[in-house]
Amino acid sequence: MSIAATLTGQKEAARAGQVGYDTIVLETIQRHELLGNIIAWGSIIVLIFWVYFFLKDMDNRRVDYLALAFLGLLAGMVIFTSYLGGTLAFIYGVGKP
Repeated sequence: MSIAATLTGQKEAARAGQVGYDTIVLETIQRHELLGNIIAWGSIIVLIFWVYFFLKDMDNRRVDYLALAFLGLLAGMVIFTSYLGGTLAFIYGVGKP
């Protein structure tokens, strides 16, 4: 699902430059895109490190707590990124034909 969102988001970002949106809309698009990339790559990195450290020392619960903390941070970022996406779509009309 994130691949489709990335492709359509890049298409809309390119179109936004041609349409001539306000500066605040373009900055919101860039912030939304940056946070989406951080979330995608951050999730992959947290998963890789968590699996590595979990398999290395299965009895150490600190690794699980640290992974849970990072997943909570990523969840908060997802909520904020979805707020930005909703603002772009419903307030500024980005992505509507």
